[in-house]
Amino acid sequence: MTSRLPENCLLLYADLMQKMALHAPASGGAFVSKTIKGKTYWYHQTDTAAGRKQAYMGLESAELFAEIAERKKAMARHGELLAERRRLVAMLGVAGAHLEKGRVAKIIGKLSDAGLFNAGGVMVGSFAFACYGNMLGVKTSGALSRTEDIDFSLARTIAVAFNRNMRKVLLDAEPELRTPIQINPQIIPFEMATPDGFKVEFLTTKRVASDDSPVNIERFNVYAQPLEFMDYLLTEAQSAAVLNGAGIFVTVPDPARFALHKLAVSQLRPIGMQAKIRKDIAQASVLLDILSQDNPGVLIFAMDAVFKRDDALPHFVCSAIARLDHSLHEKVIEAYGRDIPVVTLDTKTGRYVAHSKGHF
Repeated sequence: MTSRLPENCLLLYADLMQKMALHAPASGGAFVSKTIKGKTYWYHQTDTAAGRKQAYMGLESAELFAEIAERKKAMARHGELLAERRRLVAMLGVAGAHLEKGRVAKIIGKLSDAGLFNAGGVMVGSFAFACYGNMLGVKTSGALSRTEDIDFSLARTIAVAFNRNMRKVLLDAEPELRTPIQINPQIIPFEMATPDGFKVEFLTTKRVASDDSPVNIERFNVYAQPLEFMDYLLTEAQSAAVLNGAGIFVTVPDPARFALHKLAVSQLRPIGMQAKIRKDIAQASVLLDILSQDNPGVLIFAMDAVFKRDDALPHFVCSAIARLDHSLHEKVIEAYGRDIPVVTLDTKTGRYVAHSKGHF
C-alpha cells in the first residue's frame, strides 16, 4: 500500500539535500601543542576507530594561530550545519518518512564516510527503493523495503585516483561480517554475511555476455559480481539521503530506470523465485504509478533509453509491462505518450529491434 507523505516533506527533504551539498564535512578534533627544547609545535588531534591520531601543523607563530582560529570557525559552522540537518531528519521522521536504523544505517554511513559513493559506488536493491519514498514524497509498505541483503554496484574503473579497503570499513561497522566459505574454491566470493543471514553484496556491470565471474575492484579491495543490464541501471545515478542522524549521503539509480530494470529482472529470475519476482514487480509498480502522475518526463527518458538498446533489455521490459495491472498499464502508456514498441529478435544479427508500430 502506498500513501502520500505530507506536502511539506518534499520541501524538508529538498532542504536537507541542499544542506548536505553545501560543505564537505570539516574535520573535528582538537588543536594541541607540544613544547620541545623551548619551542612550541602545534598538532591537529582526532580520535578514530584505529586510535588517536595527530597531524603536524607547524611551529607556533602568529600566522599559525590565525590558521587555527579560521579552522575553529569552520568547525563551528559545520557543527551548526550538522545540527540543522539532524533537525530536518527528525522532522521528516515525525512526518512519516522512512528512517533507517541499526546496523544497516551504520554500514551505509561508514561506507559513505569512506568515500564509496564519491568513487563510483551506487546503492541498489531494496535499500535504494527505501530512499525513493522520501525522495518522491510517498510512504510505501515496509515489506517492499525489508530485505536481508544490502547491495552496492561498483563502476569497474573511475577517472580519479582512489584506494580504500572497504572490507576493513565493513568490519569496523559490523564485526560479525564474514566472507562465506565457498564450495567451489575457484569461485571468488563477492559478498560478506553475518551468522544471522544478513549480507552485503558487491555487483558490477557486464562487459560481454560471458562475463559471469566476480571481478576484482582493486580500489575498494573487493570482488563484484557482473550482472545483466547493470550498465543501464547505473546511468543517470543521482544523490540521495538515507535518513539517519544528520543524513547519510548516498548515490542511487534514477528511480524510473530502477523501476524498468526491476521489471526486466522479474522476467529473468528462475520460476522457483516467485517471492522475489512479486517483490520486483511490486517495487516497480509503486515507482511507475508515482512517476507517471508526478514526473512523466523522467519515465519517458528512461523508456527511450531502453528502446535504443539492441540487447534483450527492451524485450524483457515490454514483456513485463504487458503483464502489469490494467490500470497501471494504461497509466504507463499515457505517460509515455506513444505506443509501446513491439520488440523482436533479428535472427541474422542476434540483436533485438524495437518496431515503432504495434501496441500492447
